Amino acid sequence: MIVCIDESGDSGFKFSKGSSQYFTCVAVFFSDSFAADSCDRAIDQIKREMGLGTSHEFHFKYANDQTREIFLTKMASENFTYYGFVLNKPSLFGRTFNDKHGFYDFTVGLICENARPIMRNAKVIIDKCGDRQFKLNLEKSLKNRMTEPDGTCLIKKVTMEGSHTNNLVQLADMICGAVARSFNTDRDHRDRFHRLIKKREGRVQFWPK
Repeated sequence: MIVCIDESGDSGFKFSKGSSQYFTCVAVFFSDSFAADSCDRAIDQIKREMGLGTSHEFHFKYANDQTREIFLTKMASENFTYYGFVLNKPSLFGRTFNDKHGFYDFTVGLICENARPIMRNAKVIIDKCGDRQFKLNLEKSLKNRMTEPDGTCLIKKVTMEGSHTNNLVQLADMICGAVARSFNTDRDHRDRFHRLIKKREGRVQFWPK
């Protein structure tokens, strides 16, 4: 199993000075390498059809609405499941949320818990958002959390890869952006992109309410 993870939002609490209200994280689960390869090729095909170079990076924040719509509509026909977690920052307290690493460890851990029924021998890929120590700490935390009573660990390894070289991490970014937009935008427009990909959704948890 291959799992690609990306996040949207920041770890700040200065809301009057621009800190995001929510911290959103999404994990995309591929049951096997065949499903992952199919999706990878489909993203390359989108680049060709749109006249983009093979090195083009899809990023929800910087894509225009037409690109978002084309990308998410086509990806909805691929074989994967995504899970998300949205932290409602104004209602948070505690040392866990002192920095972005704490946010990331908390949200990814709960996503993996929610996806436990489908996880097995997973290779977890995260965008390069920290140093080697951050990766090692996250790997240790996830493996401890996702070890079954019989000693079987549901996570094989955790690795960091740059999104500019990994189409599947770009997919996680685009879905994460669509999910985050559905919470951050006014009611009339917030679900526009989320609806396009929602058929691939396992669960998106909002906490605390």
